[in-house]
Amino acid sequence: MEAKKTAQTEYDLRYHFVWVPKRRRKILVGEISKKIEGMIKYACQLHEFEIYELHIAQDHVHLYLGAKPKYSPSEIMNIIKGGTARKIRDQFPRLEESVWRTSFWQDGYFVRSLGSINDSIVRRYIQRHRDHS
Repeated sequence: MEAKKTAQTEYDLRYHFVWVPKRRRKILVGEISKKIEGMIKYACQLHEFEIYELHIAQDHVHLYLGAKPKYSPSEIMNIIKGGTARKIRDQFPRLEESVWRTSFWQDGYFVRSLGSINDSIVRRYIQRHRDHS
């Protein structure tokens, strides 16, 4: 995993997100799944998120991506969940009453930050610097 650079920052921020439709219904199939996949890819391209893996199961979504430091995990989810929910509602109006009433996605999500080094490596690195200062 190679760090990316901006004019003043070097970073490697990777997140694994998992989220579910309202009431974890098994509705992410067929045309809905294809549309959501396309919307996620478009949103990621627009905001320069790098998709490493994307999987849409019947009742949940896994997205592993890289993002610039200006985006917090909550901002990323707001962009992706918010944008897809509005468009799905417009493109599949028949789902509104039976699925979500107020929102397509369940509130909340799982997120974990990932990298090429683990906790013990970072601790040793900082301790060595402290010992040599």
